[in-house]
Amino acid sequence: MSIAEDFTDKLKAAMRAKDKQSLNLIRMIKSRVKETTTAAGFEGEIDDALWLKVIRGYAKQQQKAIALYEKGGEEGQAAIDEIKWELAWMAPYMPKSVDAATVRVWVDEVIAGLGGKDNANFGAVMGAVMKAHKGEATPVLVRETVQAALRG
Repeated sequence: MSIAEDFTDKLKAAMRAKDKQSLNLIRMIKSRVKETTTAAGFEGEIDDALWLKVIRGYAKQQQKAIALYEKGGEEGQAAIDEIKWELAWMAPYMPKSVDAATVRVWVDEVIAGLGGKDNANFGAVMGAVMKAHKGEATPVLVRETVQAALRG
């Protein structure tokens, strides 16, 4: 089942259950997908990759918003609770984080393919790992692992 079909099923279920919180989130994400596909210059297919990109982009935006609401003290707590609920709802669509050991294996493989450790290869190693394992590890973890591998 595609993500679009999954969202349609979840939308129908939320409507039947009169779950306004889920309805609002589902409609908002569907709206963002529609905005993305109708934007000038959009090329490509409306597939699971696009849905995941939109969902992950929204989740990233909401995670940043939590920090802003935390500065608001008690007034921001309701918004923080709503954002945390949304993030939990979207969790099945978020990438599963891999551990540092797995990232180190990926980095070592790329370094070996490039012919050895050379600090000049930092960008090439970073780019190759991020491209090959898009969404599987955070850029920060990959960067730190590449730096450690090239130093050691």
